[in-house]
Amino acid sequence: MSIINTNYFGAIDYIAVVLTLLVSLLIGVYHAIKRGGKEASEDLLMGGRQMSTIPVGISMFVTYFSAANILGHPAEIYSSGIQFFCIQMILSFICIPLSAVIFMSVFYKLKPTSVYEYFQYRFDSVAVRCFASGLAILQTTILTGLTLYAPSIVLEAFLGLPTWITIIGIGICGTTYTSIGGLKAVIWTDVFQFVLIILGMSAIVTRGFITAGGINAAFTKAYEHGRLEVFDWNIDPFQKYNTFNFVLGYGVHLICFNGASQPNVQRYCSLPTFKDALKAMMWNAILRQLVTCIIICTGVAVFATYASCDPILLGKITKSDQIVPYFYINELVWIPGMMGLFTSCIISAVLSTISSILNSLAALTWKDFLCRFAMFDSLHPVWKGRCIICLCIAYGVVIMVLALGLGKLGTIFETMFTVIGGFGGIMGGCFLMGLFLPFANKFGVISGMGASLSTLGFFVYKKSSLKIQLNTLPTSLHDCGNGTDFTFARNATVDFAIVQQHDWPSKLFTISYILYPFVGAFLTIIIGSIGSLLSKRFLKEPSESCQHYLHPLIKRLYGIEKKIFTVPEQTELLQFSST
Repeated sequence: MSIINTNYFGAIDYIAVVLTLLVSLLIGVYHAIKRGGKEASEDLLMGGRQMSTIPVGISMFVTYFSAANILGHPAEIYSSGIQFFCIQMILSFICIPLSAVIFMSVFYKLKPTSVYEYFQYRFDSVAVRCFASGLAILQTTILTGLTLYAPSIVLEAFLGLPTWITIIGIGICGTTYTSIGGLKAVIWTDVFQFVLIILGMSAIVTRGFITAGGINAAFTKAYEHGRLEVFDWNIDPFQKYNTFNFVLGYGVHLICFNGASQPNVQRYCSLPTFKDALKAMMWNAILRQLVTCIIICTGVAVFATYASCDPILLGKITKSDQIVPYFYINELVWIPGMMGLFTSCIISAVLSTISSILNSLAALTWKDFLCRFAMFDSLHPVWKGRCIICLCIAYGVVIMVLALGLGKLGTIFETMFTVIGGFGGIMGGCFLMGLFLPFANKFGVISGMGASLSTLGFFVYKKSSLKIQLNTLPTSLHDCGNGTDFTFARNATVDFAIVQQHDWPSKLFTISYILYPFVGAFLTIIIGSIGSLLSKRFLKEPSESCQHYLHPLIKRLYGIEKKIFTVPEQTELLQFSST
């Protein structure tokens, strides 16, 4: 019997899913009631800047830990090994503290509601701020639509739930508690959902190790099949995975994302002191290691179970992304409530991302665009809060509509999403210019941002037209046991393709996607620097106060700190941002 489009839910499973959604909603209702109708924008967007360290650290981690991570990361280990995740663990303890030194040391003092306020202060330009914020809103909206869409396909295929029910149900739940509860509700639901994610993944690890004959047996089998290779010192930017590419590409991503992304800046600026913000960042790093260890164990456990009887080669599933649900159905469905736990785990991962992003989108739209109009800026604080609630609801509807339509976009969406994937590196490059290059100006930043986005987009378009097939590590069917149905079995030599070789200049477009953040940041800084130097003679010199927003190390190096005023208070910054 096919496992596709089959409903394995029992009464306990339905109860588990309903309770997950209900508890998430009740957390939002609780914080809305606790606020007592005081819907000030500061409470909704920044939690009154009185949040606790550990919950914020958890929220910083799970914001972008979506269902794609739960399903895709173990599948990546199944097909390509643990290399990516082991190097990620090493880089996290290096790059996350670096992000605190580079970005948090400046942004926490500003305490911006929108991180793109920094561009206005540093370059004396509303245009740079709005351009960057607009791109971020576009990128984040599309990313969140994909986040909501992707797990609905899995739940439809393996649980028999129609796509539209999953999208609308999860979308309404996330939009409701985010809009009424604000940042406090988002952070505390993130904590609740984090617990469910850990429970769901731990169930896979436990059962997988039992099936494989123990932890040692599972890792031995993974080692024998080449899944435990950690370092590949080959220097080749066109190779999918190697240590060199990881350090440059993923290192830049970790530094820029953790220190300068809107959701994370919003969270560490919600803490009362800089010391608390540092603690939250360290908790973020620690939790990343914990979850990465669980992901590695999940991937190894699942691989050890199917290494000698691959369900892809058997024709039971079509791609490795389906291996985790397949494992759950085959190994855990007989335990009452386990399918409900698995579904709750997936839903929690989706909700944690959607709620955080909705809150951040509302913050960007309100602070960078609507507050520039007197009719909004002069509103009573309660009405400002109600406007923010409406923004959350509006973005929730947009994301649900986008998710419902993703099935019709095909390769157009895939290309667009891949282009926007390098956005973090491009924006990180802009922030690095502002912090470390005193000569950088608004023309240079906009030209660097625009040219890098266009260049990276062209690269991705050309890469998609080449239809590159990446190699995966082999599995087999030599130990499937008696009674195995080989009707739809495939030839392993067909399924595991060798990397295609391309001649120049086509080869240039086959650069590893892991390097996109580095390429985006590098191009932005180089093109932006050239643009700044060339335009310097034509542009009016920015006010001396703009240099105050350089990184403290650069200010000391150039002796700037003694020439200008101290950091403005938050009230002054808010007044300045509205002019």
